Amino acid sequence: MCGNNMSVPLLADAVTVSGAERETAAVIFLHGLGDTGHSWAEALSSIRLPYVKYICPHAPRIPVTLNMKMVMPSWSVHGAVGRRRGACGLLMLQREPEVVAGGIGGLAPGTCGGEGEGWVYLAIRLPCAMDTWRVRRLISFAFPPRFDLMGLSPDAPEDEAGIKKASENLKAAIEHEIKNGIPPNRIILGGFSQGGALSLYTALTSQYQLAGIVALSCWLPLHKAFPQAACNGVNKDIAILQCHGEMDPMIPVRFGALTAEKLKSVVTPTKVQFKTYPGMMHSSCPQEMMAVKEFIEKLLPRI
Repeated sequence: MCGNNMSVPLLADAVTVSGAERETAAVIFLHGLGDTGHSWAEALSSIRLPYVKYICPHAPRIPVTLNMKMVMPSWSVHGAVGRRRGACGLLMLQREPEVVAGGIGGLAPGTCGGEGEGWVYLAIRLPCAMDTWRVRRLISFAFPPRFDLMGLSPDAPEDEAGIKKASENLKAAIEHEIKNGIPPNRIILGGFSQGGALSLYTALTSQYQLAGIVALSCWLPLHKAFPQAACNGVNKDIAILQCHGEMDPMIPVRFGALTAEKLKSVVTPTKVQFKTYPGMMHSSCPQEMMAVKEFIEKLLPRI
């Protein structure tokens, strides 16, 4: 394939997992707040199909309102809608938690994996061994929910301009792949948390009929604008795989359920799959990744 990635900012430094044979389809997958494309490129490599190209862009580093204007990778300024409460839960620890990489392959012993909405780090390693109940209690206290989906007050902030700008950048990446020979109906958008939210918004407002959406532990941003914001019903029949951890302390599973119901008012209801995973927090697990693989394989068969 041809084309210069440098002409598309989102693709300039993206991590790409190339196919082992001729690439006839593409998955563009966006990471969460504070992460990079590397972690999800590694995860997708473990379930990849040989004729599919997996593209994992890096979010730009910008000041994030939710993190007191700290500069970190984020697809939009606020990161998520809601108030940032104090980290008093961390005072239960005897010493500072250790920053560790990863956190998307499930919970290793003593580790809270995930994105860290409202926090600088991607994952933390607790300084002592704790049973699952204590970990859940601590993390639920230290990481309160960041927004109230569909229960927002009229003046609750959402970074509308930032979301739309990020969406346009993602649409430019889609167009780049189309120009390079991948038809839109062979392209899946996906993402985790903030990245999943942006993927949902972008796909539903796209002028191209895409193959599907993988939405992990996320929500639909600017949800009040839908279904009117959907681009002339182009993706009315798009397939959506939405997955969520039942123990997610940052984006509670009930928000995922509300998102699924909202999505059913935007697309054909039978096209929306909502899967939940007992014990999973703001992270991923092998069962979820297998569901993602099966979804991709069904929508992007070998041709």
